[in-house]
Amino acid sequence: MALYGRPERDGMKTSGLLYFRKDGLCRIAHFQNDHCDVLSIFSEKMDMGVAQELSDEKIEQILRKEGGTDEWVFSRYAINGLWKSRDGSTFAIYDTMRHKLVIMTEAAYKREKIELQNIRNQAR
Repeated sequence: MALYGRPERDGMKTSGLLYFRKDGLCRIAHFQNDHCDVLSIFSEKMDMGVAQELSDEKIEQILRKEGGTDEWVFSRYAINGLWKSRDGSTFAIYDTMRHKLVIMTEAAYKREKIELQNIRNQAR
C-alpha cells in the first residue's frame, strides 16, 4: 500500500488478494504470511477485453522497479518471456496472449504446484 496507495479491491480476508490501479497499470498482489509472493501486472487500457501489450522496455522497467532486484536474467522467449533473478528466488513470466507480467517467488510457485496436484488427486 505504501507503493500503490489504497487498493481498489480488497480480498485479503478471503483470497489474500489486493487490486491496485496506478500509473496506467493494474496490479494484483497475492499475500502469503503477510508477504507479497505473486504480483500480476498489466495495462489498465484494454483492447477488446484484453490488456494492451507491454513493451519490452516497460517490462524491463517493471522488473527493475517491482521485482525486488535489479539483476534479472532473461532465460527464454518461446511464446512467453521468462526471467529469473540471479539468486533464483524469484522469476517472472510475460504472458504474450493476455499481456500480463507475473512476478512470483520460487516458494509461491512450489506451493501452487502442490495445491494443483492435490486438486488433481482429489478429482480421481
